[in-house]
Amino acid sequence: MATLALRTGKEIMHNAGWVLDENEEACYIDIVNDDDNKSDVDDENRVYSQWNNLPDLVLEQVFTYLKPRERYYASLVCKQWHRAFYLPTVWNNFLVDDCTLTRQKYNYYSGWQYCLDHMRTQNCLARIGRHLRGLEFRPEISFNNIYQFMTLLTWSISRGLEPDGPKDMKGMGARIRSLVYIFPCNMAQANDPEGIKLFGTGGQLLKGLKDLLSKLTNLRTLKLVDFVLERYEAKHLLDEVLDACCTKMRVLNLVNVTSLHCPIMHVGLFLNLQELTISPQNIDDDVLMLLADTKLKHLHLLQNCYTISYLAISHCSVKAWRMVKRDNPGLKVHLRLESLVDGEVVFQPEAPVYSITYRTPKTMIHPDTVIKMVDHYKNTLAIYGFEMLPKFSSPKSFHNRIDSLMLLMCRQCYNLHTLVIREKVSTSTVLLIARTAKNLRRLHVRRFATIIRCDWPRHPEWSDEFHIWLRRSCRTYEAVEREVSQILGYKWHFLSDQEFKAVTVDVKNEW
Repeated sequence: MATLALRTGKEIMHNAGWVLDENEEACYIDIVNDDDNKSDVDDENRVYSQWNNLPDLVLEQVFTYLKPRERYYASLVCKQWHRAFYLPTVWNNFLVDDCTLTRQKYNYYSGWQYCLDHMRTQNCLARIGRHLRGLEFRPEISFNNIYQFMTLLTWSISRGLEPDGPKDMKGMGARIRSLVYIFPCNMAQANDPEGIKLFGTGGQLLKGLKDLLSKLTNLRTLKLVDFVLERYEAKHLLDEVLDACCTKMRVLNLVNVTSLHCPIMHVGLFLNLQELTISPQNIDDDVLMLLADTKLKHLHLLQNCYTISYLAISHCSVKAWRMVKRDNPGLKVHLRLESLVDGEVVFQPEAPVYSITYRTPKTMIHPDTVIKMVDHYKNTLAIYGFEMLPKFSSPKSFHNRIDSLMLLMCRQCYNLHTLVIREKVSTSTVLLIARTAKNLRRLHVRRFATIIRCDWPRHPEWSDEFHIWLRRSCRTYEAVEREVSQILGYKWHFLSDQEFKAVTVDVKNEW
């Protein structure tokens, strides 16, 4: 449908042109072939499409898949589609990258480069600036283009706020509810995928962003990722945001604001904040004390590939976490690690941890880690799992596998309802997990990593009937799937590696 909209718009552009009228003045008209037009009129059996009568909800969805240029072409199809061009949902997110609203310009030293076209940018903002709902900045190398765009948008918003400002700038940016800025801090060579050379932002680029944030008084969501600032810059990063959106901010995402330990105190001053994502090196006991007095519901402690080693990060004190649980009993903490190398999450003793998830292909499950996790979070842990296929070989011996660790977690963590296992386990272990975890609703296990075997020694509490059932049911994959489906209450099956790669532990849908 989106392709049809783009093609139809372009056909209109191609079937039109400039001509001279009787007064020798240029006018823009559609070019129509008389023969084709006559045959269309004479054809009484011609069936006309009803694309122009699509509901607004469908049109909004179609337009969201198109780039700004393609949306413009589609808006030329008919009056209905032209009206859809200005529907609110269409401009829920405006992506600004290195090539957005640019033109090629030759540089004597660097060759052809993309430079921001100020005239096009100003015209674009004048037409759609009041409809924008979200901004997303994703620069790669052309930081100057991003800086100039932010400066121009800030100037346009300021002009629109003036009493005698231009009419086409009135309401500019007033509907912007979210801003996302992901900085490419890794300047390593492209031929070295695992190499990391961190360079943070700052200077004029940071100043341009802060000036823009000071004008966005209706922000609800702010995500600043991988800025890697100096400490003196990080401490004042949110000054303007706090002044403009102290009571309106709902979602705040600050990942790797600094590479070293530097608490960001501002996060505890947003009175109605609901969700906070922050790196563990940017919080401490004082930040937790401030968060305890807010309405925060979800605290995500995220480590990615640019976060320093977990061994160099200190956890918050037990006393601080106890005070948080006392003053904000509804808070849920989520620990997550995203990296291409081996690592571990920073455990927070006695924190109300609700989920622990990994997106790391080289991290294995270790006994001391599971025991520590069960000891700290057995009363609160509900989600545990590993995403991505592993890039290591799991041991085959029962005593070296994770079977007993997974069953220990299922016995102790009685609130566990989502479990994702990617390492080798036996079919008997899968059955025991399904029977032991009373609140388990979602269980994801790789078929390729499951061994058809009953290698558990008989437990003294097992009855003869249960032991016979276990040995009989673990002989085939189909028998295990049938028994687990009966226990969980829905049709369950082992996942192929292709299916497992698509598994993502969506914590938000589990709230």
